[in-house]
Amino acid sequence: MYRRKSTLVLSILLIVALSACNLPEGSSDATATPDLALTLTALASSGGQPTASGPQETATPEFTATPILTATPSIPQVTVSTDTNCRTGPGVVYDNIGALFIGQVGTVVGKNSQTGYWIINNPGKTGTCWLFPQYATVTGNTANLQEYSIPPTPTPTATSTPTQTPTPSIPAPVNNPIMNMICIPIGPNYNHSGVLTWEDKSNNETGFNIYVNGGLVGTVPANTVIFNVPPIGPFAPGIASIFGVEAYNATGKATIKTVLRACP
Repeated sequence: MYRRKSTLVLSILLIVALSACNLPEGSSDATATPDLALTLTALASSGGQPTASGPQETATPEFTATPILTATPSIPQVTVSTDTNCRTGPGVVYDNIGALFIGQVGTVVGKNSQTGYWIINNPGKTGTCWLFPQYATVTGNTANLQEYSIPPTPTPTATSTPTQTPTPSIPAPVNNPIMNMICIPIGPNYNHSGVLTWEDKSNNETGFNIYVNGGLVGTVPANTVIFNVPPIGPFAPGIASIFGVEAYNATGKATIKTVLRACP
């Protein structure tokens, strides 16, 4: 038994020796057999995953979109959401000299920071005007706009007051008529005559009508306060006559004021 084992060992050694003699000349370094223990250790330290010996793949960077920049207008512009008046200043006390309508684009040339109004070129006209800002949308750089001062409040144009024409009215009645009687004998009777006076209480009469016993005997112009009554009669003694004065104008006649006198 022991001899068989010895013979087997010797045979293996002989084979190894013959293999060594057949190695190529000039190769002094044998290819190293990988150390199994080191290989296992390396795999354990890398989490059990073999390390690739080739070039590593580089991750492709994600594409970041660059926003397209819209050029900012060098001259600010304005539009409105409703038709808007344009005045000579900030408020309704200033004259309305233009308007910016929906769909129109106005050019902004200035501003007033105190009121928020924009000063624009008057659309379709010459010069500038102040645009109410509530309905306005301005685009463009407004930082360098000229700052406008609020103009003086306009002085209202004086409107002449028409002279009131008095409404025509009937004149006031006269006052205190007095008859200075003159009795002219006609047989047993008398003609009545004399001077009639009164107080003028009106400033709009055209004249005065004079009556004796209801009949018109004369007319005198405005501001007259005396009338010479012609003889009327004859009348029996003690029979009184009625003397009356009536102011009048185009509107009408005042109440007749009367006085009674008799002869003798």
